[in-house]
Amino acid sequence: MKPDLNIALLNAAQEIISRFSPLVEDEYERSRLSSWGALILISAMKLDEAGDSLDKENRDIIEWLLSNSRIKENELEALKSANSGNNNISFLDENNQKLRRILTDEVEFLESDGQRAKVLSAYELFRSMHQRRKVSDLVGLLQQNSD
Repeated sequence: MKPDLNIALLNAAQEIISRFSPLVEDEYERSRLSSWGALILISAMKLDEAGDSLDKENRDIIEWLLSNSRIKENELEALKSANSGNNNISFLDENNQKLRRILTDEVEFLESDGQRAKVLSAYELFRSMHQRRKVSDLVGLLQQNSD
């Protein structure tokens, strides 16, 4: 990401959290505004990592599909070669959505087929994917703001 964009997002978050939020009298609305400021701050700090995270998630899904599903490597070749790490976030996200759809369909098939071990393995993959997308940093940032 361009440093100018990171700086602009960081400045916007700082303005929202430190200047505008205290001016809002309604406590609920002030809390909401602070939350939005914190989300912008987290976005600025983590956007550079987003591409790498999506690329890793895509590779993890492909690896799981190749070893645990009826999907063949040639069916995933277009998505596999696209995840070379040199693509923009929009492209990686588009592939991620396609892979997640394929993964979900495969899990549904495995559930109906009674393949419990593979389904449990898929749930582990889903958990790791969910873990990467958590924004638990938000709580700490909001607590710092209220101190």
